[in-house]
Amino acid sequence: MRDKRLVVRVTEYELLQLQQEADNRGVSNSDVVRAWIAQLPKPTENTTSD
Repeated sequence: MRDKRLVVRVTEYELLQLQQEADNRGVSNSDVVRAWIAQLPKPTENTTSD
């Protein structure tokens, strides 16, 4: 269940990069970010979350 929100400030250029990648994949900006996050290492047990 997705109940957490992430707010990230980006430059105009970075936003254009993200939007172009999302358009190329036919998905939303959020889907591109989630796909990137899914490639990160699994968190360790002592990692805290808000």
